[in-house]
This record gives sequence, C-alpha cells and structure tokens, in this order.
Amino acid sequence: MASMSTIKVVVLSSISSDIGRELAFRYARDGYAIIGTYRSEEHLNGLKKLPNCRLFPCDIAKKEQVSAFLKAYAALNLPWDIFISCAGTPNPIGKFFDIDFDYWSESVHVNAIEQLRVLHGLYPYRNKTGAAAVFFAGPGANNPFTNYSAYVASKIMLIKMCELLDDEAKDLNVFIVGPGWTKSKTHYQTLEAGEERAGAINYQKTVEFMKQEGGGTSMDDIYGCINWLQAQGRGVASGRNFSVVHDKWKGAESSLLAAELKSDSNMYKLRRHRNAP
Repeated sequence: MASMSTIKVVVLSSISSDIGRELAFRYARDGYAIIGTYRSEEHLNGLKKLPNCRLFPCDIAKKEQVSAFLKAYAALNLPWDIFISCAGTPNPIGKFFDIDFDYWSESVHVNAIEQLRVLHGLYPYRNKTGAAAVFFAGPGANNPFTNYSAYVASKIMLIKMCELLDDEAKDLNVFIVGPGWTKSKTHYQTLEAGEERAGAINYQKTVEFMKQEGGGTSMDDIYGCINWLQAQGRGVASGRNFSVVHDKWKGAESSLLAAELKSDSNMYKLRRHRNAP
C-alpha cells in the first residue's frame, strides 16, 4: 500500500452499507485514503480492491469491537479529515407499546449512541487544522413517522448532537445530512415487517419505490452535498441538518443559501423558531 501520510483521509463507519460503499468508491476516485469499518464481509463488494483502503471489522453494537477498532486506528498514526457514520437500521418497526423495549433500546443505541461512541473515540486522532464529521438524518424530524419511533428518535438525537458538538468543539465541522429515498437494503426491513407493523402508507410507498428502476436520490448528489458542506466550513454547515433533495446547495442558488445560513444561526436546526402565537 502506498504511503497515506500526505493525502486526505476519510473514515467510513459501516462502509459495507449501501451509501457507505458508494461513498468509498467516490472518495477513492478523488484520491482519498479510506479507513472503513464493516459488520459483515459479505457486503464488502469490491471494496478490498480499492487503492489506499484499509478495512476493519467493527460491529458498533459491540463495545469490545469498537475499542479494538479505535486501538487499531490509533496505531496507524493517521489523522483523519472527514468521518462519516453510515450505520443505521429502521428496526424495530411497529407501535412503541407493542415492541419489546430492550429491542427498542438497542436500536436507539445503534442508530445514535454507538455512532457517537465511535466519533468520541476517534476525535483525538482528527486533523486538528480542520476536520469534518457527518451523520445521516432520517424521516420524522418535522412530522410523526408512524411505527418507526426508535429510528426517528435516534435521528432527532443526532440532529441535536450536531448542534451541541458544534458549540463545544470549535475545530470540528459537524453536520447531518438527510439523503432522501435511496435504493438500499434497509427498505427490505420495511417489506419484511409487512403492512400491519410498518403501517399501510409506509409499506405501500416502499413497495412502489422498490419496484422502480433507478429512482431515488443520486449517490453523486449525496457525495456532492457532503463535499459542498465540508468546503463551506463551520460558518455555513456546522451544527445543522441538511436535505440533499430539498436544499439549494447546487448551482447558482448555493451562494444564496450559504449567505442565508451565515446570517441566521437558527436555520436548519431544531427550534421553536418564530412559533410565538
């Protein structure tokens, strides 16, 4: 493997996820060194062949595996430039009071707390002249998303944690991105749950989406949005929640969006902003 000391480094937690894998191919194309963690080798799909790529087994639900990965990363002596957490599951799907609470709690840990554990452990090894940390948002931030309470609550936690970390860590550009609908294996969990547990609307919408050829958010757009937010820096991106699909981060309107974000610290955050009667 070529020396990785002079090129930018991206850490992809759950590189074996669909979005993680696609991001890895794009970062490799653009010359990044890649550090990836995976839960199962069966989903690595050619990632072992990428140049300057090191892969580590790490199920974030298991503290001992997270500790082993962090120890291995520390030994690399390789400051990271961008950390992207791609882990997540919509399970358990169903009404809160019908779900085993331990299962619900485990989901909140995987979808939020354990992702934060990985960032917490990696933080000392960041590029101290400027690093970015990225999480992925989900549905339900602005409305109820029926029967997915663990998933939604976890994503809300991550949205707020981005604001809290932005306030505390002044050398970190930390933001969360809503990718919209993508063709990923997580949708099969909704199909497996069935219409009764997932709810008729969610189930039928997923069935129709998965029938489409193509469709969904472009992986190039997800990659492009992350790159734009990283390049804009803390004043525009940090502490905020962005939508790849709905926000005007592309083209001529991107400069207007950046200017608005700089002028209003409440934009794209969890707020009762201007909600006075």
